[in-house]
Amino acid sequence: MTTAGSLPVPHNWINDRFGSKRGLLKYSLFEAKRMAGLYSSIKIARNTQPERFVFVCVGNICRSPLAEAMAKSKGYNAISYGLDTRGDDYADPRAIAFAQKHKLNLAQHRTRKIEDYIEYEGDLIVGMEPGHLLSLKGKNYMSDVTLLGLYAPKAMAYIHDPYNTNSHYFSLCESTVIESTLSLLSHVG
Repeated sequence: MTTAGSLPVPHNWINDRFGSKRGLLKYSLFEAKRMAGLYSSIKIARNTQPERFVFVCVGNICRSPLAEAMAKSKGYNAISYGLDTRGDDYADPRAIAFAQKHKLNLAQHRTRKIEDYIEYEGDLIVGMEPGHLLSLKGKNYMSDVTLLGLYAPKAMAYIHDPYNTNSHYFSLCESTVIESTLSLLSHVG
């Protein structure tokens, strides 16, 4: 058993692979929708070449800052925001450690609130979960939006929040973020 956030999270097949029972349910629901083609309209065309990648997750402490750091390490203009964060907090210590193992630096990252986002022409907003896109829809942004997991080597619509998960899923999730980010960068040229 490991401790994530402040909760003890046992190792078992569901927690290690999907983060939690809720993660499994959401993954299954959104995978069914993806396989039915519900997200095909938001997959960005090859060689689109956005001016800036805007990665979004809930707290801006695990998934989106890692995607931002990976994109920046490859020379792309990128930034990240949280949909439910107070702002100016550090990245999750596990995310910082994971990033360091991949030669990325999250030690200087501070969370940013989506309310502080200033949209620029050429932005591509990249969410981690379909719910993120619903949250953004009400803000009337003009930029294209997509889901990071659609570009994963094994496409998926839902990348579960790793914050309150065990160490195995946390690493699996962050690895998925890195692989999907690299694949997205390759996809858009």
